[in-house]
Amino acid sequence: ADIANRTLKGILSQCVAGKDVAAICAIGDSLITKQCANSFKSKKIEKGIAFPTCISVNECVCHFSPLPKESIVLKAGDMVKIDLGCHID
Repeated sequence: ADIANRTLKGILSQCVAGKDVAAICAIGDSLITKQCANSFKSKKIEKGIAFPTCISVNECVCHFSPLPKESIVLKAGDMVKIDLGCHID
């Protein structure tokens, strides 16, 4: 939960007018990967992204993780919904 919460805080700081959604999603995935890599270093276990970072804007209900060429830019007043997941098995 700590990794997901720290990642969520990092993503929220990036959700401002003028930011590209695909770039923010990539930042979220990178934060999860880096934090998981620093966990349980002495054990060889599977860890990392369980669900890619998705930022759904306004009328898009969920699971919007666009390719860079399909992305949109956030505007002032946009409503965002954030989905993400990480795992350590």
